Amino acid sequence: KLDDIVKWRRHPLIVHEILQYQGDIVCLQEVDRDVFDGLLQPCLKAHGYQGYYSEKGLDDASGIREGCAIFWSLDVFESVRLPDMKTHTFREMFQDFMCDERLHKTEWTTLHDVSKLLEEHDHLKHVLFNKLGHVLQTVVLTDKRSKEKIVVANTHLFYHPHAAHVKCLKMLIACRQLEIEHIENELSPIIFCGDYNSTPDSGVMQLLLNRFVDSGDEETWKHLCTYEWEEGAGGDLKHVSSIDVEYPPSFPQLISAYEKAPDFTHFIECFAATLDYILASSNFEVVRSASTLSFDDMNEHVAMPNEFM
Repeated sequence: KLDDIVKWRRHPLIVHEILQYQGDIVCLQEVDRDVFDGLLQPCLKAHGYQGYYSEKGLDDASGIREGCAIFWSLDVFESVRLPDMKTHTFREMFQDFMCDERLHKTEWTTLHDVSKLLEEHDHLKHVLFNKLGHVLQTVVLTDKRSKEKIVVANTHLFYHPHAAHVKCLKMLIACRQLEIEHIENELSPIIFCGDYNSTPDSGVMQLLLNRFVDSGDEETWKHLCTYEWEEGAGGDLKHVSSIDVEYPPSFPQLISAYEKAPDFTHFIECFAATLDYILASSNFEVVRSASTLSFDDMNEHVAMPNEFM
């Protein structure tokens, strides 16, 4: 029955809600490829949106058929050429930014510490370079009236509760890529959306909003030496130490679109938390935020999806 609810009721409800908001920019995660091709793309195109989809996964043989999608209103922004709708895989960004030539040229001194950490932690390097198929979408939008540019990014981070350190390092790399596009486009402001799979008090959110995560932050680093992609793969890692992670002054200050974080953005029967965010560089300001559902609303229907939402 749940499959029927998802296919025949929930999908139209999602499209209806997206269109009701009349957003200039729409960022989505965990989008099924067939749903994008058969529903989201044609429906939003018919309502004046342009957009693209980026599938996660290591390769075509991985069997993964979901990813991220960005749409933007062509009433507000100029059309974008297909080559400028960018998809960056995290494993490729790690490989690029960890190479010696780029490390010597960057002001991101934390990347030197990350490189040393990965030299000592072969399993973590293997996971970051070879195992995770997550993507970062980036597109530069030009306002039709003002001709001002905005760098828009969208991502979905790794879910595992024992991989807070992995998520933190991935966010560092994502923001390094954002800074490159920020500089290449005349210091254009940034909007960064995503399912970060991280609560408001996590190391990921400390890094994004406070620009720094201490090596002694227990929640971020407590599984550094024990998390394994496959049981027994990690080896003896007692000699590996956590590191400070911080952004350089050149990276723009980000603010959250939440004046107060909602009680949850993810709700299933056994788990509810705020994991999804809209961030922007500080030259934006929050005008208003949409209302969110309450625990009472959700408890009545047990979880999402259901017959009504």
